[in-house]
Amino acid sequence: MTGVVRRVGVILAELAEAAAPLSLAELTCRTGLPKTTVHRLLASLCSTGLVRRADLGYLLGPAASPACGPVPDRAPLTLPRRCFLPHLVELYEKTHLMVSLCVLVGDEVVCIERIYGHDRADDGAGDVDRAPAGHTAAGRVLLAFAVAVRPDDGAASGAGLERCLAGIRRRRVAVHTAACNAGVICAAAPVVGRAGRVVAAVEITGGSPAMGVTAMVNQVRRTALAISAAARCFG
Repeated sequence: MTGVVRRVGVILAELAEAAAPLSLAELTCRTGLPKTTVHRLLASLCSTGLVRRADLGYLLGPAASPACGPVPDRAPLTLPRRCFLPHLVELYEKTHLMVSLCVLVGDEVVCIERIYGHDRADDGAGDVDRAPAGHTAAGRVLLAFAVAVRPDDGAASGAGLERCLAGIRRRRVAVHTAACNAGVICAAAPVVGRAGRVVAAVEITGGSPAMGVTAMVNQVRRTALAISAAARCFG
């Protein structure tokens, strides 16, 4: 992870964990970074919408805020945001595509973190936080590694569904074309927790001319592996 991306990730992670706005002095103390560096990065982050200025300090901006609040009956994701947010930020900086972290809730995929820029691709989901799992790349990844798979998820049915999910389990990646826009491609890869179980999926979404599918797959795999490594180290 490059130095600038790491510092940005540290700042965003501290803001994500804070219950109230943090001042420049508080962020300097918490991150251990030079005050001038924090001030310069905050100005850049504010201009992109990842951070916003409040009366008492700084908060996460709309482009980096959690996509939804606590989700009842969600498979627990015990990783604190400081473990995965820097990696999501790095993925966004490398691709400039929409980046999401998702979990499975029943037959639905729920986005718990999303980062996107001004040129986000239209995947038909808008800012919806839930969708049928079979309709998204992240959802198909999570279904593939779920203990039980229901055949009515919308991705396929019967043996067709199992063949689809078996292929995802084998490749450890899913690629999906948005139904509303044939030029929009989604790629997702699993995040493995400490117990060796898939607990989330990283997804990137963008127009295929902007980045080839192979490059998207490689980038999302690297990020999922990095977050999985952070999960193993988190105690």
